Amino acid sequence: MKRTPLGDGWYDAETPLRVVAIAELQRIARRTVVRPIPVLLLAAVLTAGVTYKFWTKKRVYPASVVLAISEGKLSNEKQRPIPYDELQGYVSSVLLPDKKLLEMIERRDLHRLRRKLGPEYALTELRQQLEIEIWKNSFVYYHEYDANAQKSARIGITIYDEDPDDAYEIAHDIASIIIETHDENQRKISQALAQEVAMMKETMLKRVADLSTAIAVKQAAYIEAQRDHKPQLAAALGVDLNALVEDEKRAEATLAQIAASPDAVADRVTAAGLDTTIRVVDERRPPRPEQSGFVLAMVIAVIGTGSLLGSAMVLGAFDSRVHDADDVARLGLPVLGHVPGFQGDHVGSLEARGAARARVPSFLRWRSQR
Repeated sequence: MKRTPLGDGWYDAETPLRVVAIAELQRIARRTVVRPIPVLLLAAVLTAGVTYKFWTKKRVYPASVVLAISEGKLSNEKQRPIPYDELQGYVSSVLLPDKKLLEMIERRDLHRLRRKLGPEYALTELRQQLEIEIWKNSFVYYHEYDANAQKSARIGITIYDEDPDDAYEIAHDIASIIIETHDENQRKISQALAQEVAMMKETMLKRVADLSTAIAVKQAAYIEAQRDHKPQLAAALGVDLNALVEDEKRAEATLAQIAASPDAVADRVTAAGLDTTIRVVDERRPPRPEQSGFVLAMVIAVIGTGSLLGSAMVLGAFDSRVHDADDVARLGLPVLGHVPGFQGDHVGSLEARGAARARVPSFLRWRSQR
């Protein structure tokens, strides 16, 4: 089947879209001039509603506190099993326990729907307000040339709230909970480590005392064997005595190391997380915005202009009355001519004499256009 070719001038015969759009806007403008009051009323209602929603919209303000976690001089990178490379999870799950967060929520009376929905609702809402960021985390790196360098990281605590002052105070409370929980964990582990070291010291003291008693017994037996002229027994006792003396020297050296040298427990201190500190290094308080009359006037002007144009287009598009010759042509009726308006044409008219205009129901107007 052969396709019928279009004429060469088919594209030029089409009315440009720009011309059609301008003509339609002019038609709507003419209808707006005829009925300006409904357009102005609708534009005023839209402007008031949109301005009210925009001006009363709740805004969220971020407040942040930056913490620095760093290790001390006793730390040993190769012996450190603390997963600080997963610091974000460690802070959110370990250093921010639910119990302390609930205490802060009750103290500040946050998320009042918790009284109906329960504490889990308040915890979920608070954690959604909270953002934890980690940067400059040198715990995850290890280089031989800086093996003795102290590792550190930055912990950013950001709280989003509708009130900037509340956001700032809650961020500080969150930072205080992190520092307090870290210190409490250090104290607990320190007590456990101190008890373990004390038990080690007590064990070594008992070991030294037992060795001293055994040496004294062996020495007495060795002297008695020599007095009784028993050389073989004396030689065997001498070997045992020398072994006990060596054991006693090693036990005393270990005991002295535990009691006097911190290097012996440095790895244990680091492994327990006792050689890290957390402190506040920076904070940012969100400024409280000021209500400006100039900004409000600009908002009203922009929204009012858009509402006026939109109202004119909507009411003009749905106006079914005949205003000019173009409206008659749209109905498919021939236009024979029109009488232009002139000054004074309203003199003596029915409207000027107070006669009521006959109104045609809308369904009859639509029927006449079908």
